[in-house]
Amino acid sequence: MVELTCDACGWRAPDGDISACPTCGGPIEIGYRRPLALAPERPGIWRYAARLPLGDPAHALSLGEGGTPLLRAGRLGRALGLPELHFKLEGLNPTGSYKDRIAAVGVSRLRELGKAAWAATSSGNAGAAIAAYGARAGVPGHLFTLERAAPAKLAQILAYGPAVRAVARLGYDPAVEQATWRNLRAVCEANGWMLLVTARSLSPHAMEGAKTISYEVCEQLGGRAPDVVYVPVGGGGLLSASWKGFVEWREAGLADRLPRMVAVQAAGCDPVARAWAAGGPVAPIDGCASAISGLQLTAPPDGDLALRALRESGGWAVSVPDEATYAAQAELAAQEGILIEPAAAICLAAVRADLAAGRLAGDETVACWLTGAGFKDAAALARIAEARPIERIEAEAILALAAGP
Repeated sequence: MVELTCDACGWRAPDGDISACPTCGGPIEIGYRRPLALAPERPGIWRYAARLPLGDPAHALSLGEGGTPLLRAGRLGRALGLPELHFKLEGLNPTGSYKDRIAAVGVSRLRELGKAAWAATSSGNAGAAIAAYGARAGVPGHLFTLERAAPAKLAQILAYGPAVRAVARLGYDPAVEQATWRNLRAVCEANGWMLLVTARSLSPHAMEGAKTISYEVCEQLGGRAPDVVYVPVGGGGLLSASWKGFVEWREAGLADRLPRMVAVQAAGCDPVARAWAAGGPVAPIDGCASAISGLQLTAPPDGDLALRALRESGGWAVSVPDEATYAAQAELAAQEGILIEPAAAICLAAVRADLAAGRLAGDETVACWLTGAGFKDAAALARIAEARPIERIEAEAILALAAGP
């Protein structure tokens, strides 16, 4: 049985077609009156179906999401003096990001509720995931994106066939962000559509899919949680959902500790990190000066939920300059063979910064959520390629290599 609650006012009710508290309008929590029992015969994230908000398993939709590797760093771990540095490779999900976990749960619930279509906002990854699962389900969709969204991400979304519209100033103007979500909620209610925004405060049921990353990592570490977890933060929902996953895993008696959570933001668009430093709530910021696609939110809808996770876990927030993020992306590719988008590579840059600042001692088990694949941002890949000009030679010159380098 699934139960809905509101921590702000104490409202409580059985599960229903609702995304916010009807009493105070606050975010709702999804709870379960059933044990966290695994179903190993089911694919991907659906092995955790007992803790996902779907009533009838016949509606469960999958493209093979979940079950991504947790890779221990090799050369980088040794170079950094952090031998237990691990990377969760979420770019290996079907559409190239962790958002597939959210889309799988969200579109499955859409089918169960009999919704006519879906509507979402996204700078790229969520749009691609929801559009792909919507296509799989045969359900039309409406994607509202940024004017400056990465072209490669938009091309992927368009391939799946939804209607796509760019909203003026979305991602750079907090009033526009808030108006967009408010208007989308009204349109979905009027048309019988499903609102699928990857934020716990807007699509709490779908966001339950994101916590399965934490479940998997605990299993991959032999039943224990990491000491420290680095999570890229745009809207804040992934960090909040990841923390919930670790808490549920420990409450089920499957781990004996909880990690410290670290919110990693781009220095030019970091309202959560600013709030953490100030010791207050998250406030919208005036404009975005970062070019890191996927982290460009000036009014993060789950910002305060992310802050709560930091405080409950004893974690912290880090702001990373764009150039350090791009350097980390190139380093991960050249040193570890892991090609990811900048919004994921920002975690490695944050680990470097925290080692330099003394926040990490070097003996911790550290996990970084590498959230999206490298092909997602063609402009960032071009930066790497431009730094490595290709030499033109004649065929006969190849033989010169026989003498060695």
